[in-house]
Amino acid sequence: MTMDWSRIEREFYQCNKCGLCLAACPVGKDLLLEKYTPRGKVQLARFYRNGVIELTKRMKEIFAECLLCGACTVTCPSGVHLADLFVEMRQIIASEKGLHPRVEPAIDAVDEAYNISDEENAERDEWTEDIGDIPLEAYHKERAEVVYFVGCVSSFFPMVQGIPQNVVHILNSADVDFTILGGKEWCCGFPLIGAGAAADIEKLRDHNIEAVREVGAKTVVFSCPSCYRTWREYYRTDLAIFHITELIADLIKQDRIKLGEFRETITYHDPCDLGRHGGVFEPPRTILSSIPGLELKEMEHNRAKSVCCGGGGNLEMVDPALSRRLATKKIKEAQRTGANTLVTACQQCVRTIKGAARREKIDFNVLDITDVVMQCLKPRD
Repeated sequence: MTMDWSRIEREFYQCNKCGLCLAACPVGKDLLLEKYTPRGKVQLARFYRNGVIELTKRMKEIFAECLLCGACTVTCPSGVHLADLFVEMRQIIASEKGLHPRVEPAIDAVDEAYNISDEENAERDEWTEDIGDIPLEAYHKERAEVVYFVGCVSSFFPMVQGIPQNVVHILNSADVDFTILGGKEWCCGFPLIGAGAAADIEKLRDHNIEAVREVGAKTVVFSCPSCYRTWREYYRTDLAIFHITELIADLIKQDRIKLGEFRETITYHDPCDLGRHGGVFEPPRTILSSIPGLELKEMEHNRAKSVCCGGGGNLEMVDPALSRRLATKKIKEAQRTGANTLVTACQQCVRTIKGAARREKIDFNVLDITDVVMQCLKPRD
């Protein structure tokens, strides 16, 4: 695999080694070793390029211990695109030394079954069996204006299957002409990007775009921020692309969704791929601010400075213990606001944070924003 070394070398020498990225990096602050910090990884990449060191198994481990959350890039006063550099280093490592062994099964599953769970892809829409009183033909159509792209995690992980169920209810309530793709939906390819196998997403990309075009849709909406980001950055399509929070906020403004009271004090966690990487900060807050009785208390680190939940960059597969520690720290930050509920807009954030709360026996509520909308959604007149 060919790396654009001319661009990357500019990044090497643009880094002034100030160390401000260390304070923003959840992994570096937990492991407390320079090699795991963004600054340390930049120097390792430079040493490799200059022939000072070779790619080793240890290098593979070091670059895998990263959330790819982008907090370092936002903090860097020199404008170094650190997260992009780390993705490209993973590509080089995968090309020369192979995939990380703990990530390889999921990548093989995507290649063979078109989902990260290695399940029969035809079962991707089994979550619809518990959807309630909405008939199948309302959201499983041959032609529609909008495709709701569900994503692997929400399709196959029971803890978060309520999210697509919520989305179907919300869009149906607003009389949106939409459909899901069911087994015709394939993994977006995001896990491959994080694993260093970005070139392998072409088959997935071409298939998914064609599946959307087959139903005549011009718009694709996502509840998964990583799917949303992958389509925006890697799919090169003229289809209109929205995260579900953008669509819901717009439907509220059009008065097509009416929300009742939700008397709760909550804090909102900005998912990395939706916020820092996607620039979607205000639509979730627009939704929450439109709900009577809801009080939002912001965390110390919010919007572009939000701290990752611990579930990004394939870290949950590579180092689950570290992922759990970071999720527990996220819970503690949320608790400092005085809120008793954390709301986010990402199925992976829900899984990671809720899972940590259960394991650590922390009495703390974690909801997806669609859970909140569903709880106070008023029926159509």
